[in-house]
Amino acid sequence: MRLKKNYISKSSKVQVGTEEARIRNDRQAVFQLVRDLVQAQFDRGDEELTKRLWQDVADRDIDLDRVINLMYTCSFHEDDYEMTKADETYQKTGLIG
Repeated sequence: MRLKKNYISKSSKVQVGTEEARIRNDRQAVFQLVRDLVQAQFDRGDEELTKRLWQDVADRDIDLDRVINLMYTCSFHEDDYEMTKADETYQKTGLIG
């Protein structure tokens, strides 16, 4: 009985660690998509690439307001710390800006 209890405990720890890793990876994927959108839409003015990237946002079922928040509230999109801060504020409050 004790062995089973320890096994469950270790398993749940692994699941928590896996969930945290998934969240970090998802966040990095969203950040990269935002960076690509900023470059395509604002820097290049590439309408076709911008359309494809927005379609990617829709296909991945990413929160549109989250992407817009990151695009417009961050001054430096290459700064992971700034992007993370803005994203965490949005995730906690649901407020843009």
